[in-house]
Amino acid sequence: MRFREIRLLPLALGILLSLSATPAWPVTLTPGEPAPEFSLPDIDGKNVSLSQFRDKTVLIAFWSTWCSRCEEELTFLRDQFDGRDDVAVILINQDSEKTVSMKRIADLRAKLNLRFPIIVDSGLVLWDRFGINALPTSMVIGRNGKVLFMESNFYWASPEKILQAASQG
Repeated sequence: MRFREIRLLPLALGILLSLSATPAWPVTLTPGEPAPEFSLPDIDGKNVSLSQFRDKTVLIAFWSTWCSRCEEELTFLRDQFDGRDDVAVILINQDSEKTVSMKRIADLRAKLNLRFPIIVDSGLVLWDRFGINALPTSMVIGRNGKVLFMESNFYWASPEKILQAASQG
């Protein structure tokens, strides 16, 4: 009888600890909330800030070079928004390496023919500020600076949702 009690003790402690623990990841922004301001250089050295696009709908894509769904989304964004004056697209790279290879990012930009600004989120500052918890994550921000749409991953219905949110801007 005593042996069974000793074996169940770790299980009981684990259950108690899991019930009292809080989530380890930040909560994602929701529609209607103001988008956090930022001002950071892109990979070409040009400063990019959210406030410089206040007269436009802004689409932010959080992505990484190792993420195949990210590449799908980047291709979709290029095909739908490159050359549009009413929507600004900002790509925020979230590679997990401490020092991301700029060559790797530049190679992917060239391969996909991306002309949007790319910011490398060193130290995952924007990851925390925007409450990102998965890649890719798409966010559409209206002309008023408030979040219209935010979705993690890139599902089969995501393109339609992104286009709809961008048209509401």
